[in-house]
Amino acid sequence: NCSYFKHFTPGETSEIFEVTTQKEYSISAAAIAIFSVGFAIIGTICILLSFRKKRDYLLKPASMFYTFAG
Repeated sequence: NCSYFKHFTPGETSEIFEVTTQKEYSISAAAIAIFSVGFAIIGTICILLSFRKKRDYLLKPASMFYTFAG
């Protein structure tokens, strides 16, 4: 008797496999991704300035930007 498993019974509509995406989640995920890329870019700029002009004090903010990007 497979009536318990709705996905095995043909002809009946099952609500188990209906996939709906919520718009709020996708917008917030896109915003988080954009902020993450921005933090990674700022961290890269700090590291490049640190290596080019021998400013070692820029490595701490760069590591924090990379942490925020993660």
